Amino acid sequence: MSIQHDDKSQVMIGEAALSLALAEREISVQSLISQLDHMAAAGGSQARRSEISAASLWLRSFDDQWHAAQHVPYLQTLAGFNDE
Repeated sequence: MSIQHDDKSQVMIGEAALSLALAEREISVQSLISQLDHMAAAGGSQARRSEISAASLWLRSFDDQWHAAQHVPYLQTLAGFNDE
């Protein structure tokens, strides 16, 4: 799925992000996936559940890439420069 051409998936991701923001929770790929899963479990029309599923699958591709790469927090990187 190409998210650039799928407005309904963007809407679903936006809805999930807004829900997380209003609850003052962290917004990350994983939290968006969890929120989308929660939205799908809450029910709705088959079309809505399908769009939620498509958005979740698209986000999961980023989650896999995120876990594959090792990231060093920004402040640790700056601290490392002082050691040199």
